[in-house]
Amino acid sequence: MTVPPHGRLAVWYFWYFAFIGAFLPYFALYLQSIGISAGRIAVLMSLGQFMRLVAPLLWSWLADSGGRRVRIVVASTAAALASFSVVFLTEDFVGLLLGMAVLHFFWSASLPLVEALTLGHLAANPERYGRVRLWGSIGFIVTVMGVGLLLDLAPIRSQLWVSWALLLGTLLSALTLTEVKDRKST
Repeated sequence: MTVPPHGRLAVWYFWYFAFIGAFLPYFALYLQSIGISAGRIAVLMSLGQFMRLVAPLLWSWLADSGGRRVRIVVASTAAALASFSVVFLTEDFVGLLLGMAVLHFFWSASLPLVEALTLGHLAANPERYGRVRLWGSIGFIVTVMGVGLLLDLAPIRSQLWVSWALLLGTLLSALTLTEVKDRKST
């Protein structure tokens, strides 16, 4: 059975926002647990917003000039996964700063490109967008609550492994995405 493009996109949204649900609310707690100061936690947690101001310019130019959105989504998600892995290698602020900067630089590429893919695939049925995008909200809510419950029972470091696994899920689901076929006017 072949899953239609909008079904694969719904799965991607689930994984993408599930990672955010595991990372965003709990990563600061991990940083605090390893002795990072509040000011430095603020710097590390603000990197995502900063990169969303800078990086999309490059990503949109690459996508527009090459027309290979899926390839960029896959490559940037793989790079995000690799750079997130720095959390297993160091607890040093500078190392975390570099790793998180690279993570957010590459992570900022995916969502705008997948939004463009989604709208392209749903061009004939734009009313389906909400049902596709809903899976991202479900992934976020389930993960925020699930990781919260997990952290009541397990060490804070387990949040890192959950986040890493969700990033891997995002990468694997990105591998199933397809480009929008050109619609040539006749």
